[in-house]
Amino acid sequence: MRHFIAPVILVLLGQSLLAQSTPIIDPKAMLEGLQLIKQKQEDASKHALAQTIADFSAACSDDGAALNFYLEAEQVTRFAGSDGGDGAFEAWKKNVIPRLKPSAIRTALRYTTISLQRAAGGTDDQIFPVLYQYAIETQEVLPSLLTQDGSGAADSNDTLPQDQGQEGRGRRGYGQRGFGGGPPPGFGGGMDPGERIMEEPVSSNIFSRWYNLSSQLGALSNWEGVPANIDNMYTDFLLPYMRTHRDSRILNYWDDRIIIERGAASGATAAFSTDRYNLTVRPALLWKRAEDEIVIGRRDQGLSDMYGLVKAFPAHPDASKWITELESLLSPPPAAPVASGGGAPIPVAPQ
Repeated sequence: MRHFIAPVILVLLGQSLLAQSTPIIDPKAMLEGLQLIKQKQEDASKHALAQTIADFSAACSDDGAALNFYLEAEQVTRFAGSDGGDGAFEAWKKNVIPRLKPSAIRTALRYTTISLQRAAGGTDDQIFPVLYQYAIETQEVLPSLLTQDGSGAADSNDTLPQDQGQEGRGRRGYGQRGFGGGPPPGFGGGMDPGERIMEEPVSSNIFSRWYNLSSQLGALSNWEGVPANIDNMYTDFLLPYMRTHRDSRILNYWDDRIIIERGAASGATAAFSTDRYNLTVRPALLWKRAEDEIVIGRRDQGLSDMYGLVKAFPAHPDASKWITELESLLSPPPAAPVASGGGAPIPVAPQ
């Protein structure tokens, strides 16, 4: 039996050594350590995002700073490590700069910065004033920003109607903007990056790719991603905020929308467009304006405006819906049910 003793001893010795080498874990200590690591990661991420916002804000200071920032982004993301190096970048820059619009680049960078502030945890109260200011200022100059060259003349798909006469003071630029059927800038298709930067989502523009921000900006909810889509900024964020806070500036939005739609109709060659505006589009916008009058506390004015629209446009496609809505608003609330079996309340003698 001696020849069995040695293997048994070796097995027992191996088990003993294995037991000695296996650490005894402390789950509580591990969890505490993981929390510390997680907190350090979050702090580092917040610091990096704050620095990015500072970089972007500084680059928004003027058109020249924005253009230099854009060119640096292009050099790093497109030419670093490529064949030709600086020579290829200089040749590209010489070719593309005449077609760039620094004002469009700065505006897109400004909206990217606001989006980053939202991603960094900016509250509705913090974001509303800066986004509202952006929307007001950008819609004034939007037609000149949506160009494919540096000439300042918008192409046929981007031209917005000019308001005439006294109402020319109204703001423009509420139309939704897309890529015009082409690929996003910088993704091929023969379109130079920067020419359509106002129509490219901030989550995929040159600045986002440079700073690896796509996941953060793409995860924003109830947030418009394209710098030129002013109307969506109102729909997704600005209008709901103004309704919640009963902000009377919401009526300016509808007034401007009416001016824009009228300009579009008057600029059309077909008489059908004008008729459609007068009989369908304008009444529908006025109805929405009246609804918001009620929301912000001007109930009597809103109800009066609604009643006038129902009388003036009984053949409108939404007339039946309007009447139902107005009846609901005018009808008194149902009386509270009386508890059964209780009888009349017993008067209580004064003390």
